[in-house]
Amino acid sequence: MRLIPVWARTAVPLAWAELRQRYAGSLLGAAWAVAEPLLEVLAYVLVFGFVLRFTTGLERWRIALVVASGVLPWSALRLSLDGCARLLADNRWIRRSTVPFEPLVARQALVCAVRALAGLVLVALASVAYGARLGPAEVLLPLVALYCQTVAAYGLGLALAPLGALLPDLRPGLASALTLLTFASPVVYVEHGLPPSVLAALEWNPYTHYLRLYRLLISPEAGQVTAAGLITVLATPALCLAAGSLVKRRWLSAARDRL
Repeated sequence: MRLIPVWARTAVPLAWAELRQRYAGSLLGAAWAVAEPLLEVLAYVLVFGFVLRFTTGLERWRIALVVASGVLPWSALRLSLDGCARLLADNRWIRRSTVPFEPLVARQALVCAVRALAGLVLVALASVAYGARLGPAEVLLPLVALYCQTVAAYGLGLALAPLGALLPDLRPGLASALTLLTFASPVVYVEHGLPPSVLAALEWNPYTHYLRLYRLLISPEAGQVTAAGLITVLATPALCLAAGSLVKRRWLSAARDRL
């Protein structure tokens, strides 16, 4: 029995081809995969660090790292989910094909994971340049978080792809929900100084625990990792895969017929 499906072996070449095609002909090429989210980081830093002078008790360079460690992986997740929601509509040929659609979902998740990884590498290099000392845990745990995020995005994509074809209002609704989650998660702000009621609510948000692992790249204190949070991060991919597989089995055939 094969432990890895045949389609899974094509996911990485498909993701690489997608990266090359997406930025073909542009002056910066694949560097746009990092430049785009970095421009988003710059916008948040300018607003919170210079225009509004948002008080965090941190130096401006540290604010930039905190924002980058949140925005870069979050942008990757957001793009992955949005891409999966329109995946079948953008690939109508799959209606008459026997090719499984799982490689398309995996390609979307992997392309966005590469984008997030490049951003986190930049955060780590900047942290070291400013004097941070990163041990094995501070390097490995963010990578574990990114792996879990990628698997979770794939699982959610299995559900979003057929639902996006069946429900035309899903995409704008998803975009609005993800915008709300941007501020319902400590993506562009630090948890320090928040009211206790807000901190308690953030504990119920799974992505809060992902962000804490990503921020280990800044310092161990910035991460605030707990055993419960680590369990949440590790359990999320399994739950998303189970839910996505269930929705796929129930609605994929109807979605194909709708194309």
